[in-house]
Amino acid sequence: MEDYTLVLRELVNKDIEKIKIEIPETTKLEFEKTAENFFAKDLVLDAIKVFTLTKNMKRLDEIGYECIKNTKPELAFKAFYFSRNKEGLNKTGEEFLKQSEIENALSSFRLAEKKEMVDF
Repeated sequence: MEDYTLVLRELVNKDIEKIKIEIPETTKLEFEKTAENFFAKDLVLDAIKVFTLTKNMKRLDEIGYECIKNTKPELAFKAFYFSRNKEGLNKTGEEFLKQSEIENALSSFRLAEKKEMVDF
């Protein structure tokens, strides 16, 4: 087993949306182990970026909901943004509203396509 921490640290420091690579399944598993280590060390944003690279939408959603539960809407937004989870983005918008972060709430509601919340 190789340690991909250094490689992934370099990748996550780049604009994740511009990285277009296909990752072989065996490498994907190793990347995800490293992402779980990032998450366990509270490097949540790094974990989100790695799971985005591996296209693990299920894990991104799990992280997003955990971030909402732990009142970390900024990180939840990133996770749901990359997984394209409209329900999660809506919940993130609600959490931003509770914290009086109106601009962030509007961004979340726009991506969630919650027209009634954007037009209020």
